[in-house]
Amino acid sequence: MKHKATLFLLFISINLFSQDVPVPGLAPDWDNQIYMGNKVAAGKNKWRFSGEIQVRLKDDTQSLDNYFVEGIASYLISEKWEIVPDFRMSIKPDEFEYRPGLGVVYKFVKGNFQYVNQFKWQTDFSSKEAVEHGLRYAIFLNYLIHDKYIPNFVAGVFYRWKDDFTGMQYIRFGPGLAFVFDVKHVLNLNYMISIKNYGQEWGWAGIPVVQLVININKEYKYMPAKYFSF
Repeated sequence: MKHKATLFLLFISINLFSQDVPVPGLAPDWDNQIYMGNKVAAGKNKWRFSGEIQVRLKDDTQSLDNYFVEGIASYLISEKWEIVPDFRMSIKPDEFEYRPGLGVVYKFVKGNFQYVNQFKWQTDFSSKEAVEHGLRYAIFLNYLIHDKYIPNFVAGVFYRWKDDFTGMQYIRFGPGLAFVFDVKHVLNLNYMISIKNYGQEWGWAGIPVVQLVININKEYKYMPAKYFSF
């Protein structure tokens, strides 16, 4: 089941990527980026709250893309469903950005396997008075092979609406591994392949993602979905 789902998503990603013909000279052939973040989470019963600060570097990790602070409130409706409003404030080299979002998460757990679907709408308000909208769909596959190690796979697409561009903006996918040090501390390591639509061609990037999660408590009625913002 897991292998079929992974192959199916990769097939979709390849088909989405092939819908446009690149024009040379507008996007980098390959860029090495990195995302590094620290997240603190706490909650009780059906509510889970978290805050994260993250920095993102691009241009072979030599330039700042942005850093942001994000707050998330997850309401655990049932074993399979969550409603997830969030708010992100980003600082970029030439502007500030405020981004409220609203997501729905569907998950199911079978044995040591957790499959997560994330649907999310967001609106970006820029200090340059620009307003953009986006819709994200992502899947997260987590499998507990040991109490201390949780391998995973993530893949997602992002559709953007704005004044000068409307279309599929990002496709990202890649493997990862979560190291569970103890009940409160988890280190997430992922490596994502990112494919970005620059309007007339697509650009590629490799993105290591490093995230330390500190769980103040874990007294939830239902198991929260395991996923991260990208």
